[in-house]
Amino acid sequence: MKTILVPTDFSPAADNAMLYAARLATTIKASLHLVHIYQIPVSMSDVPVLLVSVEEMKNAAEKGLEKSKELLLKNFPGTEVDYEGRLGNISEEINSLCSDIRPMCIVVGKHGASGMERILFGSTTLSLIKHAHCPLIAVPDKENLAPISNIALAYDGSGLNGTEQKIREFVQALHARLHVIHVQVSGKESPGIKDLLPELTPQHQTIRNEDFVSGIEKYIHSHHIDLLIVLPHKHNIIERLFYRTHTSEVLQKVTIPIMAFPEH
Repeated sequence: MKTILVPTDFSPAADNAMLYAARLATTIKASLHLVHIYQIPVSMSDVPVLLVSVEEMKNAAEKGLEKSKELLLKNFPGTEVDYEGRLGNISEEINSLCSDIRPMCIVVGKHGASGMERILFGSTTLSLIKHAHCPLIAVPDKENLAPISNIALAYDGSGLNGTEQKIREFVQALHARLHVIHVQVSGKESPGIKDLLPELTPQHQTIRNEDFVSGIEKYIHSHHIDLLIVLPHKHNIIERLFYRTHTSEVLQKVTIPIMAFPEH
C-alpha cells in the first residue's frame, strides 16, 4: 500500500495540510504516516540548561499526534493512519523517514507555527526538496479539499532528469489532466516539449512572459490548475550566492499546492 508522509507541528496550517493529504490518500488508496519532530529547548546562558525534559517533550508529541489523528479520522473516517514522534533535526529526520518507509510523497503546510515555516521559507526548504528521497507537496493555508483535476508541470527545457516514471504514476493515480508549460521571453515553441510524457496526452503550452512566476500564475488561473509540479535543479555556489531560484520564488508566490520532484 502506498504511504504519504505528513510532518506536523500541530499548527492550523499543518492540520490543513494533513486533511489535504487525507483527501489525496482517499483518492489514491494510500495510508498516512504522521510525524512530529521536536527539539529540546536550551536556555541561552553561559552554561546550557535544558528548559524541558526529553520525556516531557516526548509526552507532548504523543498527545499532539493523537489529537491530530482524531481530527483526521473525524473528517476522513476509515483512513489508515499511524504516527510517531522523533527527537532531532527536522530535515534530517524527514530524510531518514523517506529512506525507512519510502513514501510516495511528503505533504506539509507552507506556513507552520514553528520549525515547518523555517523549512519552507529558509535554506532548509530547498535543501529538503533537493535531497529528499521522494516528492514533496507544499500546501497553502486554507487550501480547499477539492479533488485534483488539473495538474501543471512547469518545464524549463532541461529535461525531466529521471522523474518521468514518478510523475506518470502520480498523475495516473489521480486520473488528472496534465498540462506541460514552459515560460520563455521570446522565440519559438520550446524544443522537445511535445515529446514529454506522451502516454498522458498532456496539453502543451509555451508561455511568453519576461517573468517566470508571473507567467506560471496567469496560466494557473486561466486553466483552473489544482496542483503545480516543479523540478528543482542543483545550483553551483555562484548561482546560490547571487540568484534566486525559481523553486524558491514559486513556493513563496504561487497560491495553489506545489509539488517538487527531486532530481535523480
